[in-house]
Amino acid sequence: MTREQIVEAMFQVLSEKMSHANLDKFQSDARLLEDLALDSSLILQWLMFLELDHGLSITEDTLMNQDFKTVREVAQLMYEAQGLPKVEKGLEVYEDLKIHCVASCLAEIVKRQSGFDHRILYFAVWDAKVCVSDRYVLSYHDQNISHQHFFDWYETLYGMKVSPWYRHDIEKQKNLETLAELVAKRKPGQHIMVMLDMFQLPERENEFSKDPFPHYVMLGPTPDPKLWFMYDPDYRWEGVIKKQRIVNAVSQPSVAGGYVVSEQGLRPTSLAQVNAYFDACFIADSNPLTDAVRNIVEAHALGRDKNGAELALKHLASALEEVQVLSLRKYAYEHGFAYFWRALGLPESEFDDYCELIDRLVKSYKLIQFQAMKLAASEELSLLDKIRSLLDEQDKREFEIKAHLVAVKNQWAQTFVAKKNEALVGVEV
Repeated sequence: MTREQIVEAMFQVLSEKMSHANLDKFQSDARLLEDLALDSSLILQWLMFLELDHGLSITEDTLMNQDFKTVREVAQLMYEAQGLPKVEKGLEVYEDLKIHCVASCLAEIVKRQSGFDHRILYFAVWDAKVCVSDRYVLSYHDQNISHQHFFDWYETLYGMKVSPWYRHDIEKQKNLETLAELVAKRKPGQHIMVMLDMFQLPERENEFSKDPFPHYVMLGPTPDPKLWFMYDPDYRWEGVIKKQRIVNAVSQPSVAGGYVVSEQGLRPTSLAQVNAYFDACFIADSNPLTDAVRNIVEAHALGRDKNGAELALKHLASALEEVQVLSLRKYAYEHGFAYFWRALGLPESEFDDYCELIDRLVKSYKLIQFQAMKLAASEELSLLDKIRSLLDEQDKREFEIKAHLVAVKNQWAQTFVAKKNEALVGVEV
């Protein structure tokens, strides 16, 4: 089981088997005693049902000596007790990064299927589309952005269809009614994705203090129709939130979108499909995020937007506010390296070197943002040379990463695809 599935099972036992109260506070970081009113005897009963009904157990030594504090702590202990394969650092199959909410939702569905590899999905993330407005403002979200290419490949790779339930041609209230019906009548093997404004849920993580904060999560029902279960794979959070509060977050004018994913049609992925997906996603001759930042800086220095209107240099800082959000997507390179590296059995130490280079790539955007802030505040154009130099270093760094990644992918393709064109992808491949 994934951690998310374990937390779901924990809630199911409390709500259905034990008919426990205080479940409106159930979530990943809930404290067992203070928030959920679970004393030591109730905790033991809870653990017993998790073992009997779901096959989730912990060692006797842990049971005797561990002082259980939170839902997340117990879920982690049960996750580790499953005896999953032990691999190093980024080669860890089961760990993920907070880099793309749509990809994380779809990857979570894949991870719940035995023998399937979710890392393939992230091939489309490191250079995922970024938005630059007519006023040269960088953004990770735009109402016109489309994920259809991603969804089409998802069906090609795994056989699972992603269908929109949200209709942009009808009023918001009608869409909210559709969402309520979908959650209430959710079928086995069905996953409901919705875009909401996380700023409206202040108990949830909002590390960049964004308002609004468009974000995709997945929803499910609970025995109490006034409570919905929210799954947020991108931030590794699961828990109960009042239905009305979620509806309010979905109803905000800043968000509009939703999909249903069906496990019907699930099938293994051929190595040839993996190879084709990588080739379709890989951009060898440019680095879209660095290019976007460079264009934004130069436009503000020149003082003209895309329509020729005046553009004040002092606005450069706000134009690059979201660069750190977008830079996290570069960690998807680790998934690409890990997938091919593990299949080929290459040295772990060399893999770690590339992880460090990727980390440097991500964190260097912070330096660029800092210099851009100085330029905006001082309007000292001599700072442009420093920013341009940092951007050139980013290009050099990312092209190096791409060159090594495509080389190891080609080695993998020559080793496996050419010889086993019809082989199927499993977690261990």
